[in-house]
Amino acid sequence: MRLKRTYLFVFGLLFWLCSFNNFGHAQPTLGVIWDVPDDNRTIAQQLELFNDMGITHLELNHPVSTNLLSELETKRFSILIRSDQRYYTLGTLLSKQDSFQENVSELIRRYRDYSRVAALGVISQSHFKNTEFTSAITSISERFTSQTDKTLYHYLNKKWFTLDALDLPFGILLGDNEYQSRDLKEFDQKFRTYVDNNDEMIVFMHSEWVTYAANAFPEFQNSLKLYRQDGIWSLPLPDQNSPTPEPNWLVFALLVFWIILAVQFKFIPNARPMVLRYYFAHRFYVDDILHYRERYATQSIMMMVVHALAGGVVAYLTTTLLVSEAGLEALIYHLPWLDYFGNGYISISLISIAVILIFQAVSILWLYLPAKNLDHVSQTINLYAGLLYTDYITLTLLISFYLTDFSTALVIILATFYLLIGFINFYLTSYNTARNLGPEKIIYFFITAALYTVIAISVLVFLITQTQIIDILSLSISL
Repeated sequence: MRLKRTYLFVFGLLFWLCSFNNFGHAQPTLGVIWDVPDDNRTIAQQLELFNDMGITHLELNHPVSTNLLSELETKRFSILIRSDQRYYTLGTLLSKQDSFQENVSELIRRYRDYSRVAALGVISQSHFKNTEFTSAITSISERFTSQTDKTLYHYLNKKWFTLDALDLPFGILLGDNEYQSRDLKEFDQKFRTYVDNNDEMIVFMHSEWVTYAANAFPEFQNSLKLYRQDGIWSLPLPDQNSPTPEPNWLVFALLVFWIILAVQFKFIPNARPMVLRYYFAHRFYVDDILHYRERYATQSIMMMVVHALAGGVVAYLTTTLLVSEAGLEALIYHLPWLDYFGNGYISISLISIAVILIFQAVSILWLYLPAKNLDHVSQTINLYAGLLYTDYITLTLLISFYLTDFSTALVIILATFYLLIGFINFYLTSYNTARNLGPEKIIYFFITAALYTVIAISVLVFLITQTQIIDILSLSISL
């Protein structure tokens, strides 16, 4: 019975629309995600506009006022109401199972008597790619079968699914919240594909987007009217100038990094010779540092700052590649401190810079304090910073591959290489420092490299065993 009602919802409403048109075969219908205005006049105007454009489905966020529901009962729209339950992982669902079921029960009770309410969205943007999560949701939803004749659904990645047919979307979202002129071309191409394929799909648009598009380009509204009447989709697109490429901040950042290197080589006399000796005469470089022949660490401090800034860029690039905007919202929802600086991806980048700076400062002190053969912290800084010059090659390749979409895998590999450099650098600095320690070398290795390894493994094991964190990351990447 439950499966039967699901298909009646998905397909019956489409055939209902066909009875008002001159075409009999299945075609996409139109829906709007409606951000309900505050004043009644605007509400009436938008409902009239939606009806005139051939919109047949409206999705509203729970809760919906009784006055608005009563007004919608007099209209021809089929209403979907979505709850605010979102970003559930398996752990979240299991820990909040009782409250989740109470929310679903309250949702059913509230809208039970409204005939125009056809479906209820019980959960959004959650971990349906996890089979255990899917099974748990299906089991819970079956308990509400006898309580309502309305279809229960969930929203995931711009698609709508009934809980009885999780692999068969009945709706899809086109366009974003904010209207841009180039959106019409994309909408035309995708909607035409659905029409040509006779897809039985509800094509949703955001109310802000569709109202702005109708006002900015009246032909869009006329095309929707024609489609409602005759089932023919034809949209004469406006003339559009080729967009002017906007300057990319990543290119600017890379340019700044190389300028910093040029400034070092130009104005710090020992910078260029030290870099060359580090990579091509490493033993002599280490001896010069240990015997304090190289006294200044200005260029090394600058390189440590550059390394931290490069880490912010790496964090930004990998996050944007692995985590979509929807996934980022889920990540921040569960870990709000990641958005401490605001602006999502940028905040994660800034936090990464701060963490790397702190890590480097702790590493320098950790390596310097037990070293009885060093009298100046600048010696440790110079030993530590030499390997970091590889960041210039890593960052140049990484940004180039990212901007040209050459290879996502190579971007991830280069980001991993950046992390390994930071990890290995501690061991290399510890080894170089201990060269002339004599019999105390073993103790120094134990205090630095061995203890560093124990702490690193402990942190890694702790993170792996934190199933909640793993679930959150998995959910964010899956969206």
